[in-house]
Amino acid sequence: MMNRRLPTLLALVLMSSALWLIAMPHLSLGQEATPQEQDLPERGVVIEIDSPDRALFKMAVPNLNGGGGMGGTAADVMRNDFHLVSLFQVLDSRSFIANLEQEGLDIEPGAWTAVGAQGVIKGVITGSGNNLTLELRLYELARGGSATLTRTYHGGRGEVRDFMHDFANEVLRVLTGTPGAFGTRIAFARRSGPGHKDVYVASFDGHSVGRITDGRGVSMLPAFGPGGVWYSRLTDLGMFITNSGAEGRPVINGGGLNMGPVLCNGRIYFTSTRDGNSELYSAEPDGTDPRRITHHPGIDVSPSCGPGGRIAFVSTRHGSPQIFVMDGNGGGIRRVTYRGSHNQTPSFCPDASQPLIAFTGRGGGMDVFTVNVATQQYTRITQGQGVNKDPAFSRDCRMLAFYSSRGGIYLSNPEGLNQNQVIPGNAETLRWSR
Repeated sequence: MMNRRLPTLLALVLMSSALWLIAMPHLSLGQEATPQEQDLPERGVVIEIDSPDRALFKMAVPNLNGGGGMGGTAADVMRNDFHLVSLFQVLDSRSFIANLEQEGLDIEPGAWTAVGAQGVIKGVITGSGNNLTLELRLYELARGGSATLTRTYHGGRGEVRDFMHDFANEVLRVLTGTPGAFGTRIAFARRSGPGHKDVYVASFDGHSVGRITDGRGVSMLPAFGPGGVWYSRLTDLGMFITNSGAEGRPVINGGGLNMGPVLCNGRIYFTSTRDGNSELYSAEPDGTDPRRITHHPGIDVSPSCGPGGRIAFVSTRHGSPQIFVMDGNGGGIRRVTYRGSHNQTPSFCPDASQPLIAFTGRGGGMDVFTVNVATQQYTRITQGQGVNKDPAFSRDCRMLAFYSSRGGIYLSNPEGLNQNQVIPGNAETLRWSR
């Protein structure tokens, strides 16, 4: 027999992607006294990313030679990568004075220094069809006229974008010591009709948006993990967790609502109401060995994996929904956010040297914020730009993705600068592949 509370809970899931709403009727349970939270911070003075006051690396990326017309398209992929990551000023090709035909894959340093370039990327495509060879070179003008990075790729036309992303990642590794996150993917849920949601995956730059669920019912709350893309499937009897490799069959079930999977510590962490209250659990990727991680009469939802296997999550145990962190076994729970009366959808920066969590907060509207776990420094990413929610960090923490009612998924840097729409259309509960 269906739990009499289940229809109400299911309706709340359909109304919002905010997981804590699932148990809204019971927010008074398990609350502990806490001082009144301070307001979330206002947005500071916004400085454009291409301001001359910011020290951006000036990179020249002329069209690649050869390729039967692919040279310009390929170069555009890399130029866009460098623009989105907010570390480069990509020079306008109309300013180039070098004789590109005469230079070939080499450079005459003076011609590039004269237009302000600090780096130049040259490339050539040879061959045809599925037998292409792509050679790329990076020149750092401070090091003279010899290439500091050279890569040669072999493959078909459909792989050229991947080659350009890979070389751009290597350029960042050479220049900064840390490779980039170009070519990674973002998963998200999207309404596909009345009472229907589907899970989609796209390249971080908006290329190749594809639906991975079957267009029937409600599929939501995606995450990357073993078996493909994991997600939650809503039915009349509850909600179970599955993945794209299981072809929609339940992998994690157990009665009630089971949702919001995330891979961490080699296990799948998720929210479940199987024991009556909304708590966090973990299980093996095949669904076996389920373990309850939290034990509190408050509402615990929305796990997110961080460096060292730590888990960020949302809890009402101190009254209003706030962000907490804990060890993977449920120990060492501590509160992270002390500003704002309603914080949700946490996303850890994967880089342990940057102890940041991005989250959605209500401060005069729904906006995206980050908090430094070590220093309690808050940064407001959006303000006065509609509804903004569900942030996700790239693996290198140089980019932050989030949904905006301005029209789709946007990327910015961790300071909220250089905001660019990359995927149009509605979206919710973003996750970024590692």
